[in-house]
Amino acid sequence: MMIESMIGMLRYVSARHDDDLTDRMHYLFTPNILLAFSLLISFKQFGGRPLECMFPNKFPGSWEQYAENYCWSQDTYFVPPDQHVETLSEEQRSGTQFSYYQWVPFFLIFQAACFRLPSMLWNYLSTTSGIRIREVVERAMDASNMDETVRLKNVDVLVRHLKCALRFQRRMTRRNILIHKTIKILNLTYAPSFISTMYLFTKLLYLINVVLQLFLMNKFLETDKYEWYGLGLIKDIMNGTRWENSGAFPRVSVCDFTVRQVANIQKYSVQCVLVINIFNEKIFILLWFWYTAVLLLTIYSVFYWVIIMAFPCCGRWFVSQNLEMSEMKFNGEKQKKQVTKFVNEYLRADGVFVLRMIAMHAGVIFGTDLVLALWKVFYGLENAALDQQTEESRSGDSEDNNNKSNFLRRRKKKQLKENAYDMESLNKRMKNKGSYKEHKYENDTLETTLLPIENHYHGKGGRDSRASQEEKDERERREVETNDKRFSTEDPRI
Repeated sequence: MMIESMIGMLRYVSARHDDDLTDRMHYLFTPNILLAFSLLISFKQFGGRPLECMFPNKFPGSWEQYAENYCWSQDTYFVPPDQHVETLSEEQRSGTQFSYYQWVPFFLIFQAACFRLPSMLWNYLSTTSGIRIREVVERAMDASNMDETVRLKNVDVLVRHLKCALRFQRRMTRRNILIHKTIKILNLTYAPSFISTMYLFTKLLYLINVVLQLFLMNKFLETDKYEWYGLGLIKDIMNGTRWENSGAFPRVSVCDFTVRQVANIQKYSVQCVLVINIFNEKIFILLWFWYTAVLLLTIYSVFYWVIIMAFPCCGRWFVSQNLEMSEMKFNGEKQKKQVTKFVNEYLRADGVFVLRMIAMHAGVIFGTDLVLALWKVFYGLENAALDQQTEESRSGDSEDNNNKSNFLRRRKKKQLKENAYDMESLNKRMKNKGSYKEHKYENDTLETTLLPIENHYHGKGGRDSRASQEEKDERERREVETNDKRFSTEDPRI
């Protein structure tokens, strides 16, 4: 059960694409290493015999199992080989006690969580400004960008996203909302350097965390004689000092336990072998050197990002280099003012930071195309092409309108013929019933003449038949008038 839960935790430790190698050493490589070591120690500690003790012959087997479990759960203490246990006082024994070996797996899991926390904070902060830097870099890293058509399409998508996001930041900073005037911190997420500042803040958290973990490791291992565990261990190795004399990760320790008998309580001191300390020593030595390497690389990374973000000339140089590698004719010396305006007024700190991340992960080709596309958007170099497309669309729309008008005229003529045929059929039916109507078209107008109708009625139903016939004639007359009005409003060109 514990193994399944620990393996399930690995799914939450995955790589991101809005960082550099140093960041991945903190939130990806180090937590995975710590979880692997914790799993290894747990196998030995909970599935094997991490401690084995030597007992007198008079101890039965049940006593041996009880004593080993008791010594594992309680603290043992280290006694040098040339010193007798009987000569040690209670204070001396308690002074050399150690119990860290019981908590090693949990301590490693705690360290893994500490290395992961800054990345979780950056994951949240990077999505609050409007620029989805993670999705932007992932689209730039799409493997299908090897196809030029797909690459240009993705460049166009990212240009539109960055253009809208940067415009949103500028618009929000100019809005005069009362609550934003009162509480200035609400404007922080719309600052032109919010993402880049939060990235530097995350790197500082990484740096503080690795220093804190080195300090906690020194305290956890109870190596008070070493100011820094790794340096002291290197000195011992260079001086030829063995663990029997240093007491660091002792393999052999002494455990005191009591056995209650019928009349009295017997106290025993047994010598035990801490097999688990063989693994612990190697693991913590490796971790100390790993943390030291991560610390040095983090210091270098922090200084690097501070310099390229604090000095605007670094951003201008980055943009100039990409424009010089593009297909556009560009002269960095002559167009220095244009580059300065492009960086300071359009991209600003967050825009340059996003472009650096894209160039770092997606490569120079995609980064150059994206910088060139943003340059054209800012200076409107594509207006001529847009005007040409507009003229073509207008001419196409005019032709479509002419075709549509011709189609409507043909349809109206056809409808008029059908209506005339229907009215001719109606006249025939009326004549067959003893009444008739004449319809005459002159200049697209309809003239209708209703003549008197003479009917003969027979029997009692004659009056009712005459009334129903009058209603039918009135209804037909209304239909004719309706058609007359409709035809009179038709286009005179028909």
